[in-house]
Amino acid sequence: MTPALSRRLFFGELMPRSRSEPFLLTGYDDNSTTGVATVTTFDRAERIRRAVKGLAVAWGAALVSIFIPVAHFLLVPGFALAGVFVFAKRTRARDVTESIHGTCPHCGHEQDFDSSSHWHLPMHLTCANCSRLLTASAKSTC
Repeated sequence: MTPALSRRLFFGELMPRSRSEPFLLTGYDDNSTTGVATVTTFDRAERIRRAVKGLAVAWGAALVSIFIPVAHFLLVPGFALAGVFVFAKRTRARDVTESIHGTCPHCGHEQDFDSSSHWHLPMHLTCANCSRLLTASAKSTC
């Protein structure tokens, strides 16, 4: 890696690639609707940079919590372990969902679903209107 490229990666000048992924949203019965997810793909260097940022934030919180009497006995090890967990999770997350939009096949409510996960299908989602469990699966090309 050249020094110019490593500087651009470190300071965030290279943008990750985003794409739209269509999917099929099904529930308990045979009804189904379609949805679209915006997925961001990170290469290895971008994943490492994100993971180090998450680790630094968690360990920074651990350092700050040293000065909180009594609570520091739980907070410091908790933030230290959380940092390691975030680092491990972010280094493995190649495709991350930025937004998931679709219509519930049961109640017809159009909504943005919780997108705090790496992109994988099938994915389980919950309708905010009727609270039913929905499954996002790959859209068939037939």
